[in-house]
Amino acid sequence: MNNLIINIYIFISFISMYNLENKSIILYLLLIFQLMMFSLNLYFLLKRKNIKISKGIFLILLITIFSLIFNINTLGNYIINIVLIFNIYILTKYRWNYVYKRIFLYANIFNIINMFLYKYSTRIYGVPKVILGHTLPKILVPQIWVASLSLIAVYSLFSINLIKNKLLKIFIVFLSVSLIIVAGKFTTILALLIAGIIYLLNSKFFLLSSKKILKYSLKAMLTICFCSPFIFYYFTIVYNEFLNTKVVDVSSLFSGRHLLWVDYINYIYDNKFQILVGNGFFSDEKKISYLSHPHNQYLTIFYTLGILGFIIYYLFYLKVIDESIKIKKQYPNLFMILIVIIFEMCGDDYFILTINPLNLIIIFLIYNSKYNINSIKILKNRKRILKRTKYNRYYNKPSIVKEKEDEK
Repeated sequence: MNNLIINIYIFISFISMYNLENKSIILYLLLIFQLMMFSLNLYFLLKRKNIKISKGIFLILLITIFSLIFNINTLGNYIINIVLIFNIYILTKYRWNYVYKRIFLYANIFNIINMFLYKYSTRIYGVPKVILGHTLPKILVPQIWVASLSLIAVYSLFSINLIKNKLLKIFIVFLSVSLIIVAGKFTTILALLIAGIIYLLNSKFFLLSSKKILKYSLKAMLTICFCSPFIFYYFTIVYNEFLNTKVVDVSSLFSGRHLLWVDYINYIYDNKFQILVGNGFFSDEKKISYLSHPHNQYLTIFYTLGILGFIIYYLFYLKVIDESIKIKKQYPNLFMILIVIIFEMCGDDYFILTINPLNLIIIFLIYNSKYNINSIKILKNRKRILKRTKYNRYYNKPSIVKEKEDEK
């Protein structure tokens, strides 16, 4: 795929995270690019006569189509989601290295833009969170949502292993951490702390030094996160008195999300058949709670695609964890971001089943990382053979190919 198209696609994806006056125009542009890329990717595969899609992606596409059959009223959203998954899978499979570098480059650019927004825009002071008696401030700017700002800062923070200049590294770390703290998004701060602890424990002197222990620990963490809305649902029923104590202000801590989770889970339980096939994508017409989505990605998966989709996405993320452990030494930033995303999905639902591709690109970069690593190995092997061939020619020695032919 053309580099210009990829750059425009990623650029528009970042722009769509901002709360701009012409937001609908940007989303339409993103949609047009999705459809254009779908056509180009399909043509590319047909030309290669090699349409191979991994089992995990095939199952995700299959369960999405299955859910669509029973929720035809949100047909447009299903088509967008199918096109998005297909595009990002092909993009990260065949242009892995280029997409990897561009995502973090644009993250740094937009992170610096956000710094200027905080400097020169009107500041809005949000409701602070009170955690164990400590107040976490929240300072907002009208041009960008807190979740988007925090996410861009996280991507920028983990771009430092691509930066060679030490002063620039220090600047990016300082800027990213400052914006994350000022934004006051508790889920992001907690996810970063957990990711940092896991990374430290994974050193050879600590508990999670074994790959097997690390893998099982991350998969246990993923399982808890996937079940988080249901765990909390039953927790509120059994321990309602504890939640009303002053030790933890639940309403402040979860920003009212716990009420959303209860409403959406009750709705799911009341529609038995939809538990299997899903309820389709969210719409303003269907009023379930005080917000049109539950602010929990795992609950969104269950609501949209049903229990079958929930299981398939769970298995998919188990595979992503396996791949992240394999590339942890070479790409520690992707490993850390995955942990952050897994925890962030407990409090937000803009990572998958949405029109914005950024978070899904990161997930698919990890999922398809083997293609990049294999291509590097092949390239190194070719260079080694070429170097050896030139050496043999210089000293009038038979080449490797000649030796093999003589043996035959």
